[in-house]
Amino acid sequence: MLRVGMAVFSYYPADPRVRREAEVLARAGYEVDVICLGKAGEPSYERFGSITAYRVMRGTEKKESLIKYFALSSVFASLAFAKLLTLSLRHRYHLIQVHNMPDHLVFVGMLHKLAGVPVMIDLHDLTVELFESKTAGSVLKKLLPMVRFVERLSCDFADCVLTTSPGFRQKLLERGIAPKKVTLVFNSADSNLFKVPARRQWRAIEDGPALLYHGTVARRFGLHVSIEAVALLKKRLPATRLLIYGKYDPTYREELRELVKRLGLEENVEIGGYLPMEKISEAIGSSDIGVVSYLNDPFMNLALSTKIFEYVCMGMPVVAARLDSIKSVFDEESIKYFNPGDPADLADRIEEFCRDPEARKSFTERAAAAYEVVSWPVMSARYLNTVNELIFEGHKNDA
Repeated sequence: MLRVGMAVFSYYPADPRVRREAEVLARAGYEVDVICLGKAGEPSYERFGSITAYRVMRGTEKKESLIKYFALSSVFASLAFAKLLTLSLRHRYHLIQVHNMPDHLVFVGMLHKLAGVPVMIDLHDLTVELFESKTAGSVLKKLLPMVRFVERLSCDFADCVLTTSPGFRQKLLERGIAPKKVTLVFNSADSNLFKVPARRQWRAIEDGPALLYHGTVARRFGLHVSIEAVALLKKRLPATRLLIYGKYDPTYREELRELVKRLGLEENVEIGGYLPMEKISEAIGSSDIGVVSYLNDPFMNLALSTKIFEYVCMGMPVVAARLDSIKSVFDEESIKYFNPGDPADLADRIEEFCRDPEARKSFTERAAAAYEVVSWPVMSARYLNTVNELIFEGHKNDA
């Protein structure tokens, strides 16, 4: 029985990408051990068919300083290293896959690599650009050269590097990572969960749309821009509503609440909590337009929004910030783009969609066609082929 060991400084099965990849391997006949964080009430050991979650450390929902984050992730790395080593005494691993962040977590596979087991790092995000975005104007930005060094060391150590957007891949190549080592696996939507609802209708929205955003909620994601756009739309389309669901930067959440109160939008904006994937699909099915108001910074201009894939997968039109990362997949006739950081432009684009149901339908159909080439069935096959090739090469080397 082929077996893969995964390590992720996050939760299972709550982390969508980790869950999708583990399930791909399980369907292909692999046993998968996921070393991860645990939430209150979750058992330290839990089976999901051929997938086993080992929760070696309790996570926290509080926002941590960068220093504390490094300390906690290092403790987790030590526990994950020990757990993988202990499990290796029971059965052999054929591949170790580590999900960032942090990048240095990849070294939990050090002894396995010395024993000839391939190690893969899955870069959900690029730490260098994210660190640069988070520390803009801070003295911590002086640590950027160290972050660059750790990223390069981690990628050099790994036998294969997965990443999630064309912009991320290009940056890695520019930093000297060999092209044959980097595989692009888009963070596409799970087509088993996100399907076009039968009741999707194309009609003029006269009173106001139900707008939706879900995912991480921090300043770089630009939710304040969306709220300011709602204030403008309320004058033209009084029933406009914006629903926000996700994991929040606590400081930013308070900023959003104060903005909602100051603009008198208590009836128009809901700042909700985190929704599991199954509930997200329900929220998409009952909303009119997905809004992705990312700001233009070194990280967000490279990161490709997973939520756009989910919206498109369910046949919902999208208004998004005009960023290179999004335009690398969806053209100007697939997504209604607005100028990043401009609430007036965002409000205008949303109103255009509301007034023109045929345009919403046309954009949605074109987006669906563009999505086909990066859909999860396509990406899952690419991911599985990459895993099989790594393991097959390992077997050839053993021979």
